[in-house]
Amino acid sequence: MKRIFLILFLHSIAWTSAYDHIKPLPFDPHGWFNNQTALEKIFNTREIHTVIELGSWAGLSTIFFGQAVGPAGRVYAIDTWQGSPTEDAHKNDPRLKNLYQLFLSNIKHAELQEIVIPFRMRTDEAARALDLTADLIYVDADHTTEQVCRDIINWHSHLNPGGIICGDDWDWKSVRKGVKKAAQHLHMQIETEGNFWFFR
Repeated sequence: MKRIFLILFLHSIAWTSAYDHIKPLPFDPHGWFNNQTALEKIFNTREIHTVIELGSWAGLSTIFFGQAVGPAGRVYAIDTWQGSPTEDAHKNDPRLKNLYQLFLSNIKHAELQEIVIPFRMRTDEAARALDLTADLIYVDADHTTEQVCRDIINWHSHLNPGGIICGDDWDWKSVRKGVKKAAQHLHMQIETEGNFWFFR
């Protein structure tokens, strides 16, 4: 129990200082997040208090998760905030040069800085280094087949009992292949709703 309190205390220092020491940019929740309806169904039928989000960009989906878990919840946002080198939409976006600052600013504008804890790390590194678990893990980081598969497998062990792992961009061929490979490895079934996928 003491260890849990120590971890939470150290996390609180890290995320409070991250928000306290930035120059806020104007609110700009740019992103590609269209899974609100499917996720709302999950939040309405399950007890979800903690979320691990792999890939946050400017925080559009992060804000949704922060509002969904409520004041007593936590959202762990894991991203390099350097964009994906394989995606032109990232490489050519003018926000990229200030993306982490923009993310923190957007979370502050949404008044979620006590709920959203950012970890500026690669997903592989974070899966090894962070002692975190969650009721829901949302996969939307690197979209290459190999990395999608790795993210799901690496982070599946971070799910709380009865938790759900899900993600975006089912319409991407590389994502579909990665999700299917991971599902086969984990002996899980895939369900989809539009562009949203999740494991049963």
